[in-house]
Amino acid sequence: MASKTATHPVLGTRALNRATLARQLLLRRAPRAEMPVAAAVAHLVGLQAQNVKPPYYALDARLEAFDPRELSTLMESREVARLVTMRSTIHTHTADDCLRLRPLVQPARDRELAQ
Repeated sequence: MASKTATHPVLGTRALNRATLARQLLLRRAPRAEMPVAAAVAHLVGLQAQNVKPPYYALDARLEAFDPRELSTLMESREVARLVTMRSTIHTHTADDCLRLRPLVQPARDRELAQ
């Protein structure tokens, strides 16, 4: 049986690192026209939010001209919310992601609470 090999080149360590940073919006700040706050939160599938301020810092590092009031407004309107998800820590997610992720992480939360 003939073995199949990849037809595309394998990424080297540096290229993989750069691709990861780009995917996480950490190579350059995204222009606001390209990436509104809610879209950035959705793209990242959550921002670490054990404390209140880290999501604001994370978005400021990723978005040009980030205005913290925009994230606050999204929270007030419940378009984004803080929720225990990944690694049983609190993250800020879009409302849609909250609805999709919570059923997936609930069994782990139930096991933790039963201990």
